[in-house]
Amino acid sequence: MMEIAPETTHPAGVTTVVHNTEESEEQPATGYMQGWALASLTLAFMSICLVLAIDNTILSTAIPRITSDFHSLNDIGWYGTSYLIAQMALLPTCGRLYAFYNIKWVYCISLVIFEIGSIIAAVAPNSIALIIGRGVSGLGAAGLVSGTTTILSYCVSLKKQAMLSPIVLGMYNIGSAIGPLVGGSITDNKALTWRFVFWINLPFGAVGLVLVWFTLKKPPPAVKGDLPWAQKLRQLDLPGATLLLGSTSCLNLALQWGGIVYPWSDAKVFGCMIGFGLLLITFLCLQFRNKESSNIPLHIFRSRTVSASCSFMMLVQVAIVLQSYFWPIYFQSVKNTSARDSGINLLPLIVSNSLGTICSGYIASIFGHYVPFMWTGPLVLATGGGLYQLVRVDSPRGHWIGFQVLSGLGYGICSQMPILAVQVVLSKPDIPTGLVMIMFFQMLGGALAPSVGQNLFTDGLLQNLSKVQGVDSAAVVAAGASGFRAVVPSRLMDAVVDAFNSALRKVFWVALAAPVLAWITSFAMEWRQLPDSKKQSTQPPDEEVAEK
Repeated sequence: MMEIAPETTHPAGVTTVVHNTEESEEQPATGYMQGWALASLTLAFMSICLVLAIDNTILSTAIPRITSDFHSLNDIGWYGTSYLIAQMALLPTCGRLYAFYNIKWVYCISLVIFEIGSIIAAVAPNSIALIIGRGVSGLGAAGLVSGTTTILSYCVSLKKQAMLSPIVLGMYNIGSAIGPLVGGSITDNKALTWRFVFWINLPFGAVGLVLVWFTLKKPPPAVKGDLPWAQKLRQLDLPGATLLLGSTSCLNLALQWGGIVYPWSDAKVFGCMIGFGLLLITFLCLQFRNKESSNIPLHIFRSRTVSASCSFMMLVQVAIVLQSYFWPIYFQSVKNTSARDSGINLLPLIVSNSLGTICSGYIASIFGHYVPFMWTGPLVLATGGGLYQLVRVDSPRGHWIGFQVLSGLGYGICSQMPILAVQVVLSKPDIPTGLVMIMFFQMLGGALAPSVGQNLFTDGLLQNLSKVQGVDSAAVVAAGASGFRAVVPSRLMDAVVDAFNSALRKVFWVALAAPVLAWITSFAMEWRQLPDSKKQSTQPPDEEVAEK
């Protein structure tokens, strides 16, 4: 098994130099992993990606049934957001753990925490407990995501990453593809119910744990493992993570309550907005004061490519997450399909996403250019989101399949390009931080999308229902997306169903606007090319690229 020798200049806890103690003659001069070691590492990451992907998408087709069981239509946003907020806010902190402690133990403990969160969600007696369980899983996922991206960036050349990333992401996309179908089938099964959606994570997690444990038999020593525990604690920047978690939670509460539970002028909503602003300002001041020991080192944003890549990733993530969450609402509330069938109906979005990711990664690895994909992908994604305005209750199958295919292809074409871009423009010591920032903004977009969508959807639904005489709007909302048919008189059913569809059209305007903004942002990217790994073996790393 291969050992990775530490370099003190790399703050992420992983290094660029790889030594093979048994087969040194096979190790190339570049210092990147090859052969069985690389295959084992890739297989381990693929297994973890499968676990995370299934957990991410398996819930989408179960949410309508959960809202009916818990009478919690207003909590739709929190089921996905609590997971993403915890993952996003703690991602930088968890990434630093790999610099201070044994990389294998940090990775495996993160996986165990993820599984504990799944157990909490599986046995949740109410909506609040389910949200807490999702948050715990998000904490574990933060450690898994930060570890995977950092280790991969130091063990694989950029050229090979462009080919290898689609393979790893391919497993993520396979999990994403089967997730809604499996989730729908489980939810429709009276013996299993939606709770088995979370229990199913346990066997997959166990397989991933075994693979990681035996793949990293001799993990590299922590580059800052000799620091005193007090200094380690200070550099983890726990106050920064707490402020970020609090500010994002305040924003999501305001988006969840504003105009729905309380008027926008209500003290609770206004107080959450003030709390968000104050906590965010305090967080930024703390980052500026702590400089290099902060959660988000601000100096890397001097590169316009890094700034543009982060904004780009956040915006396209808003669009795709909105579609992933609200297409199942359309199928189950408007089309009156089962949860299993709504998972099948979501496959065009996920399969086309996989194809777009694989094809764009392969082409980028051949030609070395990634910026053109950031120009093309958002336009295709925006087209798919905007065409939802043509969807009606009786729309033929070809309409919504075609619209989903466009959206999935658009996202797949451009979604991995910011990950490559930051590795081109940053020096090696800054690459882990740059990768974490891309993941951070991706999760920020994913965390905001459900709350924004929920607010627009519920507000539009209540407005539409107020125009239907004889309908109790509060009862419809309380019944949930799949249970409202039991409380609505048959003579008013068509009007209520149309109200659901009209509310969804309001949500999908965001799926059009967000990728258009991402397309505009992409013009700030520097025109760079992926470096050749052969040239890298004879040339020193590039210095950090400042904004031109």
